[in-house]
Amino acid sequence: MADTRKPKPKPGPTQPGRGSGTAAKPRPQAGRSGGGQGRQPDKGKLARGAAARRLEEKRRRQRTLLWTAVAVVALAALIGLIVFQGRDDTPKAANQPVTPAALEAGRKEAGSSGVKTFPNAGRNHISGNQQPSNWNSNPPTSGDHLGTPLPPGVYDNDQDMRAMVHNMEHGYVVILYKGIPADQVDQLRTFAKARDGSKLVLSPWSGLEKDGVALAAWQNLEILQRVNMDVVQAFVNDFMLPGGTRSVAPEPNAA
Repeated sequence: MADTRKPKPKPGPTQPGRGSGTAAKPRPQAGRSGGGQGRQPDKGKLARGAAARRLEEKRRRQRTLLWTAVAVVALAALIGLIVFQGRDDTPKAANQPVTPAALEAGRKEAGSSGVKTFPNAGRNHISGNQQPSNWNSNPPTSGDHLGTPLPPGVYDNDQDMRAMVHNMEHGYVVILYKGIPADQVDQLRTFAKARDGSKLVLSPWSGLEKDGVALAAWQNLEILQRVNMDVVQAFVNDFMLPGGTRSVAPEPNAA
């Protein structure tokens, strides 16, 4: 009887991935760029690099702030030094006493008959478009005047007499001149500038009746034909506040 069983096939070579044999190891994929093998980035290394960059940036900002602060302080110190060196440390000239003999001789030389006192003509304030009608001397030493006095100092041109009367009300001495030689004007200017900031005003004033100098304080007036500094000094000593013992200014504490 014939054998009808099919012959068993001979085992062929084992295919990868099939059967129970050892699977073939997968080939590593080529990197995306180039033909070499790609590597996964080291996340820890990247993090450390980013932290280092942040730290360096922080230090850079701190250095910038530090040097900016140093520059600002240095600039402020330089400005302070310039201001300190540029300020005027010259002390105001002291008002020296004048002896009676020197004053008498000075008045003779200046053509002065001494201080004349006038009644109080009032002290009302008027507006800029008004003119006083109660002044009782030339220049006036009291009466209606503007509401704002002049700043103290030396003036090169005629100033508003209505304002200067207000200065006298505050205890100023006002020195006025007209038609005197330049060297006499220089003496007055030197005297006034040496007392910068004091209650003293020096100004030309064309309203004087004659050429010469007028020394004016509240209710008191002395007229000179020519400058004599002993006479000027004595008048300032007597009537300029603070310190003028003969001053009758009604507002001695006003600026």
